[in-house]
Amino acid sequence: MFTPSASAPVLRIAIYRASSLGDMVLATACLDLLRQLSIRTEVTWIGRGPALETIATAWPSVKTITVNRSDSLVELQKIIEQLSNTHLFIDLQCNLRSSWLARNLKAIHKVPYFSAEKAQLARNRLIFEARVRGRRRPLPERAKIPARLQYDTMADALKRGLRHHLPVEMREGMDHIVCRPALPIPSDFDPPWRKELRFGIWLAIAPGAAHPTKQAPLETTYGILDQVRNSLTVKSGLHQMPVGLVFLGDSKDRHAARHLLDQLDWQGPVLNLAGRLSLWETAVALSEANCLLSNDSSLGHIAESVETPTAVLFGPTIESFGFAPRMPESKAFSSLIGCRPCSKHGKVTCRYGDKLCFSTLKLAEISDHLVALLQKPKNRRTSLPPLNLGGWMSPQFNSELGG
Repeated sequence: MFTPSASAPVLRIAIYRASSLGDMVLATACLDLLRQLSIRTEVTWIGRGPALETIATAWPSVKTITVNRSDSLVELQKIIEQLSNTHLFIDLQCNLRSSWLARNLKAIHKVPYFSAEKAQLARNRLIFEARVRGRRRPLPERAKIPARLQYDTMADALKRGLRHHLPVEMREGMDHIVCRPALPIPSDFDPPWRKELRFGIWLAIAPGAAHPTKQAPLETTYGILDQVRNSLTVKSGLHQMPVGLVFLGDSKDRHAARHLLDQLDWQGPVLNLAGRLSLWETAVALSEANCLLSNDSSLGHIAESVETPTAVLFGPTIESFGFAPRMPESKAFSSLIGCRPCSKHGKVTCRYGDKLCFSTLKLAEISDHLVALLQKPKNRRTSLPPLNLGGWMSPQFNSELGG
């Protein structure tokens, strides 16, 4: 605990979240929380890979430390020394490596740590129930409603740390702050494809997913787009300005996009950017789209982090795991087939071998949702107000926090 000083103190926070891109994007809700607090803060993010690069590009004042799965104890010890003057360690990973770092950082340098609460038992129970239930009974409606979104549980861990460390007057109003995952997009990044996306109406398509089992069959995606195309021909207000399709994802998704376009008689412009953009550039492209059609994947989270509404298709996973869309304009689509969920991450092969969870989706409802989003003007907010963190924006810090 420290006492306020005449010169604004600087609070040093370390956040550990590596693993998947989607989880790291959701964890940026912690940065959005800090942005809204009247505290000068220096944040260090421990992560790895392209996901960490994306965080660093979106939030350039965040310091980064790379941790690899192959790191030895000696290398992990170096990370502990780099964090020796940290005031709070926020463990959003909650695995053996992050827990080891947290415990040793506290033991050696007296740095308190706070961990996110993972609903592992609740998820395991839902998976067990689905196994027993099979397809004899439908999935209960309650299983489609998340008790808590994943990014909220991450922000809660940070809030617990701030309550522990800050005096009452400095955390006033913190519980009423609405924070969300956010990837600020600069307006001065202006590649040719962004200029094209700024004109007209664009429907973004992300046909892929981290695991093939979480990916809707292309026949399902085609059926949705075909109904969107048919609806656009009769909807007023859209026929004078053709709607464009922009495909996003990796090189595999690029081939999927070509396959879809070979079948789909789309009259508007088409940009196949799948496999051609970095993760950061993909976020920029999504910021210019009117809406996104995706599976339960990281691109759905990236879209909402840049305020682009989504239509998300859930198959082997379920919304109550905490990864459902957060925006009021977004919507998750799934069936009530009783064998859902298959597994925690949706990577287990369908035990029935038919992906009925996708083929029973109501395509007309998904199409209507997308057309409604395409009719709304795009809220092109490409940047956020700067973090209220003088320490982040300046290389010099005027004061230190007491232990």
